[in-house]
Amino acid sequence: MTGKNFITFFFISAAFCFGIGDAGFDETYAKQMVNFAAASFIAPQTINNTDFANQCFEKSFPNGQWDKAIHYSVEPCAGYFNDVCQLIITRSVPLKMVVIAFRGTVGKAQMDHEADDSLLEYEDWHYNASFGSVNKYFYAASETLWTNYVENTIKDNKGFKIAFTGHSLGGAIASLTALKARHLDIVDANLMTLYTFGEPRIGDSVFASNYRSLVKESYRIIHNSDLVPHMPLCDGILSDSCGKTPKKPYHQPQEI
Repeated sequence: MTGKNFITFFFISAAFCFGIGDAGFDETYAKQMVNFAAASFIAPQTINNTDFANQCFEKSFPNGQWDKAIHYSVEPCAGYFNDVCQLIITRSVPLKMVVIAFRGTVGKAQMDHEADDSLLEYEDWHYNASFGSVNKYFYAASETLWTNYVENTIKDNKGFKIAFTGHSLGGAIASLTALKARHLDIVDANLMTLYTFGEPRIGDSVFASNYRSLVKESYRIIHNSDLVPHMPLCDGILSDSCGKTPKKPYHQPQEI
């Protein structure tokens, strides 16, 4: 599977190049989440799509006895009629674990829309304006998938571990979705994880400084040569270190 091979290569390269940068980071678990992020790229109309997805799940957790994967593909997404946002949800009763994985950007048009909206001033996070500001496109995309998909899944699986993951745009959506779940207090902090791959910048410096107060087990795995994690540009320039200008891009912790 192309998406799976790419993300696996991405993670292995990052791990060897930069090692482990946080004591709470679980490398084995990160490698397991890669397969779920990869499965999110399987199109719902693909023949035997659930079989392909289960192969990914079982590669990570062979004894998980995973439920049949549910694919959701939503169009329009983030207010753009031709953009599609997609996620995959599965559950393991033996592991008491639900995984919600979001697909990354697909196609030039969606990438252009993300770039165009990233040039706009960030907007206050709607659920707490003092928490900081967020990228308009990423926020709108996360809201597109929340109602009827993510929210109901979490509420229907009380006491289960909720694992969020995603690659690129999918990582941005996963991060904002995990934050909302914690803000609304529908999942306990100790029952939620967030591991993303190649995630772009989703908020400003105020948002970044507040983020881990709610989402404690949060890790962004990146490769330094990948351009996407360094987007949107810091104050219009390509840099590893962004300034703390309000409503301008800044990465939330923790980068691996």
